[in-house]
This record gives sequence, C-alpha cells and structure tokens, in this order.
Amino acid sequence: MNFIDRILLRIALLPSSLYGGLGVDVRQLRAILSAKLTMDNRRPAFGGGGRKERKAASLGMMAGQLLAGIFLLFSFAIGESALTRLTVFMSMFLVMVCFTLITDFTSVLIDVRDNSVILPKPVTDATFATGRLLHIAIRIAMVVLPLALPGCVAFAVMQGVAGVPAYWPMVALETLLGVFVINAAYLLILRVTTPAKFQRVIGVFQIAFMMLVVAASQVVPRMVGAGVVPDIDVAATPLVRLVPPFWFADACLLLSGAARAPASFLSLALSVAVPLLSVALVVRFLAPSFNRKLGMVAAVATGRGGAGKAAHGATDAAKGALLRRVARWLTRPGVERAGFMFVARMALRSRDFKMKVYPQFGNMAALWAVSLFRDPDRLVQALHDPGQMLPWLLPMLLLVVYIGGIPLSVALQQVACSEKSKASWMFSLAPLERPGPFIGGGAKCLLALFLIPAALPPMALGVALMGWGALPNLLLGGANLLALGAVGACRTMRRLPFTVPQDAVGKGASFLQTILAMAAYGAVGLLHWLASGVPWVVCLWLALSATVVWLALRRIGRRTWASMG
Repeated sequence: MNFIDRILLRIALLPSSLYGGLGVDVRQLRAILSAKLTMDNRRPAFGGGGRKERKAASLGMMAGQLLAGIFLLFSFAIGESALTRLTVFMSMFLVMVCFTLITDFTSVLIDVRDNSVILPKPVTDATFATGRLLHIAIRIAMVVLPLALPGCVAFAVMQGVAGVPAYWPMVALETLLGVFVINAAYLLILRVTTPAKFQRVIGVFQIAFMMLVVAASQVVPRMVGAGVVPDIDVAATPLVRLVPPFWFADACLLLSGAARAPASFLSLALSVAVPLLSVALVVRFLAPSFNRKLGMVAAVATGRGGAGKAAHGATDAAKGALLRRVARWLTRPGVERAGFMFVARMALRSRDFKMKVYPQFGNMAALWAVSLFRDPDRLVQALHDPGQMLPWLLPMLLLVVYIGGIPLSVALQQVACSEKSKASWMFSLAPLERPGPFIGGGAKCLLALFLIPAALPPMALGVALMGWGALPNLLLGGANLLALGAVGACRTMRRLPFTVPQDAVGKGASFLQTILAMAAYGAVGLLHWLASGVPWVVCLWLALSATVVWLALRRIGRRTWASMG
C-alpha cells in the first residue's frame, strides 16, 4: 500500500466500535481491506510502463476529476440564495458520485475474484459486506477529493474561509450515501432477479444512466446560459426538505454559521443519521444473501450457469440472423465476413465497449436537441413553411447530420481495446495470410452499426421538411460521414479488434484523436454548407466521397502483418 491508502485505511477504521456493534470482526476487516488495497497497487501496467507510469495514470485520473469539479461550478450561477446554489451543487455532486460508481467501480461493487479466498474462512456476512463497502469508499475517495475541491473554493469565496471545515464533512457523508445507495440497489437487484439476468440488467442500467448524464452535460449548461433555468429559491418549495442534497447544503450552511433556522438542525440530523443508518441497513438486512448470490453470479460468468445461455438463446439467434444478412450485403465471403461478424457480436455483447461507446448516442441526441431547439420560433415557422425558412433550415439539418459522426469516432478509438484481451491468442493460431480483410470487415461493421443509424434520421427529417430537392445535399452529408469514418478507420485500426489491453492505450491520446475527428467533421460540414447552393459541386463531391470510401476500405483490406501496430 502507498501512504495515501494507509491514511484512508486508518480513517475508514476509526469507527471500529460502531462496526463491532453491527457484528463486524474489526481484526478480520482490517486484514481484508489491507489485502484488497495491496492487490489494487499490484495490478500490472501494460505497454512497457512500470510503477512510475501507474502513478502518472493516477494523477491523470485525479486531474480529470478536477476538471469535472470545475465544470460543476456552473451550479453556483443558479438561483439567488446561497442555499439554492449549494443545493444544486450538492445534487450535481451526488449525481457525479453515482455516475463514477456505476461506470468505473462496478467491477469492485460485484467483484467475485476474492470469493475463493475469503468465503472458506470463518468470516461473517457482516464483515464481508462491510469490507466490500469500505474498500469501495477508500477507492472512490481519490476520485471525490479532486471532484469536490473546486466547490470548496467556491463555497469559501461565497461564505468565507470559516465554512471550509463544515464543507468537507458534508461532502464525505454525501459520498457515503451515494456509495450505499448504488450498492444497495445492486444488492436488491441480486435479491429479486436471477444471477443469469443480473449482469444484463446492470449493463442496461449503466448504459442508460451514462447516456442520461452525458446528455444532461450538454443540455443543462446551455439552459443556464440561455436563461431558461429561472432564478429559483429551493427554500420556497416545501417538498425540497425530502431531498438528501438539500439536507447536506442546509447543514453545511448551519455549521458555517450562515443559517440559524430550527429546520436546519433537522437537516443536520438527517445528513448525519441517514448515511449511518444506510450502513446498518446494508450490513444487517441485505448482506446475508449477498455472498450466496455472488457465488451464483461467478458461476454464470465462468460458464457454469447454463440456464442464462438458454434464456437468451432465441434473442441471440434473431440478432445473429440479422447480422448475417447485413454481412452478406456488405462483405465478401471468408475472412472479411468473419471480421464483420466478430466485431458486430463483440460490439453488441462487450459491456466494456458498450459502456464507452453507447453513451455517445445520448451525447449525439442532446446535441441534436440543442441544435434544433436553439431557436424554437424559427423551428415552428420552418415546420409550417419550409420553403421560406430554407436558408436557416438547410444549414441546421446539415449540422445535425454531421453530429452523427460522434459515436463512430469514439467506437474507432475503442474497437482495439478489451479488458479480456488475453483471449486474442486465437488470432495467433488462425491461418491468416494478411490481417487486412479481417480488419476491413470490422471497419465495415462499425460504419454500419454506428454511422448509418445516426445519419438516417436527420436525412429522413430533411426530406420530409424540404422535399426531394434537398436529397442531394443530405446524401452528400451522409457520404462525407462515410468518407471521414473510412479514413478514420484506415488511420486508427492498425491492430486486430479487441486484442489490446485497455491500459495500453493512452486515454489522453484517445481523447485528442476524438477531438481532432470532431474538428474534421466540423470543417467538412462548413465547406459543405458553403458549397450547398451549387448543384454540380454537390454532385462532383458526392462522387469524390464515394471514391474516398472505396479507396480507404481497399487500403485497409490490403494491410499486412508488417504494417500492424
């Protein structure tokens, strides 16, 4: 363990008497947490890096959370009173904590790797569950501290430095509440569903929550900036006292000396009591069946749960038939079709891939809404009289079309990565003369799955509003998306799909490549808008884009083993 883990472990074990009252063996709890934290620090670093590189990665993660905390500062622009602003901030902070738990800590929440070591020991259910919860709390502390730091600075500016000692305990208690809420939700799902369905339900829940958060990150700041969000006063709403973020905000102001209302003491009591009672609820009532259910989940994950496979056999067969039909249309028989089917099945089944790529559809939908509803009066007028609003409507629809490239740009960065990359040994045994056809099939799969569905709705909307006369420009927009996607695939798909450890790909480099891809989409979209009024230029450009798609896919198909990496 490093010194940060030691400090956090000591803090986590401070209420030892409370743990003992809940039936927890404190000595065993300390041993379990020490082992888990030691294992966390011994995860291998890929790509030739060592301990120094892992520290840099941790600093990068904390820097990312610090930027997210700076983003949350927009909440202090909502409302007139300090109570309203702090309540909005605490609400957004709780959402970000839950978001981090769902996206990055699910493997810890339902970790079954240590069951074969801990479960045979004389460890009680209360000790086992408490160790899991405290391990999660310690790991998330490294995320929460930089996330809450900008809010602390803003609160100090708003209420004075004397409010800082009141801020951090409330942040810690709210974080604890978020940890227990998400963990209790998972435990309840385990109790009401079968282990075979558990991972599928969690996957859907995670992706839906991520899409909601990503969409909100695009919509809410624009609503605040446009004045759509009024200057609300949360204290004027009686039901707000039922909302936990209000408790923490009100208690924080009370402890800092900014509030003296009798109801604030009730908020202080709730902000302290509810997280602690949540601990007791999880340990006392939900933990007894947790270990047994986790063992069943492990059996399903390792292939011993045959019932889960049979339950989804019909659905998988229907998806497979549709994929094979699309593959016959787009690929040649043999290696290229095998690459298409492999990438398609992994893209539809891999939770890691879906968690990173699918939420971008929420980002895309939010940007669609922001673009179309930026000027509602013009939109209503365009619906009634499209011909008169053509100078405004065509650029808007082209913008919506080019926004559709967001999911594909992220998918191209993630298609080579997999948390289970060790299974890629099978490619070393396959008698492939060249990897190009296999990668080319995967590239066609990504274009079909993530680009065509994103481009067709705005194109259909454009034809419905503007008639068939707008079809050449809309087709050019779709062709440009295909061309940019094919060029992007030619540039980035230099490794076999799903064969590279996630840690081997720099997150900063992937983010920069995604930003450059978005800049390319914007530049091409601007040129398209400038040329949209010249029919012969549109037709010539359409043929040129189709040629670029063919050349890029042809180049990918000719890739050799020497050009890989």
